Amino acid sequence: MFNNYILESLKLTNPKNIYEFENALREISQKIILYALAQTSFFKNVAFYGGTCLRIFHGLDRFSEDLDFQVIREDYKLDFDQYMSKCITVLESYGLKSIVYSKSDYDSGEVRRRYIKISHYDIANEYFGKINMNKEKLLSIKIEVSTVFIPGAKYEMKLLNSPMFSNIYCFNYESLFAGKLNALIRRNWRERTKGRDYYDYMFYVSHNIKMNLDYLKNKLKYSLNKDTSDYTIDDIKELLKGKFEQTDFNSLKSDIIPFVSTDYNLDNINKEMFISSLEYLGVE
Repeated sequence: MFNNYILESLKLTNPKNIYEFENALREISQKIILYALAQTSFFKNVAFYGGTCLRIFHGLDRFSEDLDFQVIREDYKLDFDQYMSKCITVLESYGLKSIVYSKSDYDSGEVRRRYIKISHYDIANEYFGKINMNKEKLLSIKIEVSTVFIPGAKYEMKLLNSPMFSNIYCFNYESLFAGKLNALIRRNWRERTKGRDYYDYMFYVSHNIKMNLDYLKNKLKYSLNKDTSDYTIDDIKELLKGKFEQTDFNSLKSDIIPFVSTDYNLDNINKEMFISSLEYLGVE
């Protein structure tokens, strides 16, 4: 039996098809996972960042798939599975049948990851009435923790108000922006263009958010493996301008479409707009 919170939250979002339904249920589940983690020692050692953090706590107007975290001290050794067990217990208390999916290589390298997979046929059937979908289909939420500590970030405690009041330790707005700028700059031409990075960049700029330059320089030093200590805002703008000039803006739109409402107009996403936006960049 589903907890009333699930169905009432879905009604507030009012998804009109299965794609919107899955986005809405994923976000509801993400909040339940954050609530579960807040009941443990998890946020004593890591902070929440990335697109889902930006959406939940700062109103980003697109859905986000993953939960991303980063360690906040050098000497922390992550025991992932104890926290995932708590997440499954809490999800199932809300009526969401869930499993943790992992492979051996998910614990190798600098980023540790798990997938929480949620059975959602029954709740989709209850919400829509009879629906044509695969009963075995699972909703997937990727949870990643970057285990490399990068100094210079600033943090803040944010209040999660749903499903229950919880304190979530997060990167602050300016440090989130620095992390996004690093992602834009470091992805090379061999990697798939992530339209979501560009979309989020414009969200920060349109909200007049300044960057945490010290943290960005440290991130770039690690990402690019070069000395960035003397980088200025002008250097950052030049790096971004070069990236925008090389970007195929038509192809990146297809990456954004699944995460925004069906009536969102993507026609204004173009090279000229992004290059012009650089004049609005500033440092906190």
